[in-house]
Amino acid sequence: MRRLTEYGPSLIVLLTALMVLFVGPNAVRALQYARTSAAIVEASERLEGPDNILAQINQASRDIATAVEPSVVHISVTQNVSSQFRNRPSLAFSSGSGWIYDEAGHIVTNYHVVENAEEIEVQLHTGELREAEVVGYDEFTDIAVIKINPGRLSGSRLGDLDSTVQQGDLVYAFGSPFDFRFSMSQGVVSGKGRSVGVIRGRGGYENFIQVDAAINPGNSGGPLTNFEGRVIGMNTAIATGPRRDNGLEEGQFAGIGLAIPLRMIVPVVDQLINDGVVRKGYLGLRPSNIGPSMSGQLQAQGFIGKGVRVESVEPDSPAERGGLRRDDIITHIGRDRVSSTDQLRSVISSTLPGESIKIEVWRYDTTIKMGRTISLDVVLETLSTLRVLGRIPEDQPQDRLEELGIERMATASRRLATQAKVPFVAGVIIRELTSDNRYGDDIVPGAIITEVAGVPVKTTNDLLTQLRQYNLLTPRFGRGGVTVTVVKPDGTTAKPTLYVD
Repeated sequence: MRRLTEYGPSLIVLLTALMVLFVGPNAVRALQYARTSAAIVEASERLEGPDNILAQINQASRDIATAVEPSVVHISVTQNVSSQFRNRPSLAFSSGSGWIYDEAGHIVTNYHVVENAEEIEVQLHTGELREAEVVGYDEFTDIAVIKINPGRLSGSRLGDLDSTVQQGDLVYAFGSPFDFRFSMSQGVVSGKGRSVGVIRGRGGYENFIQVDAAINPGNSGGPLTNFEGRVIGMNTAIATGPRRDNGLEEGQFAGIGLAIPLRMIVPVVDQLINDGVVRKGYLGLRPSNIGPSMSGQLQAQGFIGKGVRVESVEPDSPAERGGLRRDDIITHIGRDRVSSTDQLRSVISSTLPGESIKIEVWRYDTTIKMGRTISLDVVLETLSTLRVLGRIPEDQPQDRLEELGIERMATASRRLATQAKVPFVAGVIIRELTSDNRYGDDIVPGAIITEVAGVPVKTTNDLLTQLRQYNLLTPRFGRGGVTVTVVKPDGTTAKPTLYVD
């Protein structure tokens, strides 16, 4: 009995092996086939059953396409372009995407899609074609608004401006990649707050959402939506090649798509529709990114994390009045985490002047040798396009140019010349200068500007029109400024350079 117990398992294995050997492999294969067939039936029932989560995901993707596609448009553009091989502009043809903003016929797209447009044609998802005209644009955010005749339009489903896009969120990109019109691709948010120089290279603002949804040439201007089919951004650029001085090399999708966030889009679009002019928020400080050496110093003081250092605060600015100080580390604006100067500039410029924002900063107290986090409420003012970007805005008052050192000016007349005791010539008379006196004896009260870069000017409107063609940032940094011809009070002529100090 004891031997049977000891050798029992071994005998069972031996008998099983003998049975397989004598019964044959066919029986084993039949048993395996039966088990596989049963498993297939069970899997099929689960896949075809009501609880299949993949079926729900698939239906959700279909629903997103159904809800979003009617608001997506294809944009065909005829452009005037200059050629170094021809003496006159020639026509070029390009295309992109856009999305219907409202039932009044306003459509949002990228500025670079409709730049220099001579004619614009919009194709709706139904195939219907409508002509469009440009309502306005903001080249510094690469956002433009065009308009078609209203009627039978499905407006876009805008997302919540207060909601936060998070890394890992599902996203869907719509547009016409390579002219495959009304296409849809899926991916996730790969990162936020990206800056690659595509817009920044020409003085603009970048705070891109990075996605891995396929975005290719032709997707530009199309909507980027979340898993509810709500617009959260606009497809704008792709990163495909090595960096260049003016941005990234153009090419095909390689896993990195870039989209302008909705929070930047809506303030610009609403202002273009309602006012025709875009006003941006102004804080009044000089920020800097935190490099490795500064990061080490801050860690020694107890700061761990990301942020932007305040290099300096402009006197009597919103930043100064709000309590910001030099060496503060800005970590958040509202609920937005700030980790770069590009992101900071973008968030501030996307906030309307007059709005109050909450800025969270980390501040080191040298007295107690300890840092602490504080919250400050700051009311933004209007950004001076001329001072920051060197360009005359369209709504520039015609009686002054403080950024250029001119406190008061007017169209020259015989009466004004007599009052100033200067000889009358047609042009713009300088009535008062700012206190910095940057032009010395070349421009003084009573002097009359008669030309801009050799082009005669007779009124303040003429002067502003000519100055808008130039970048007027201070020439001591190797850029900007324009030469003007000035008749001085003593009748002599000078040719100083106007620039922003």
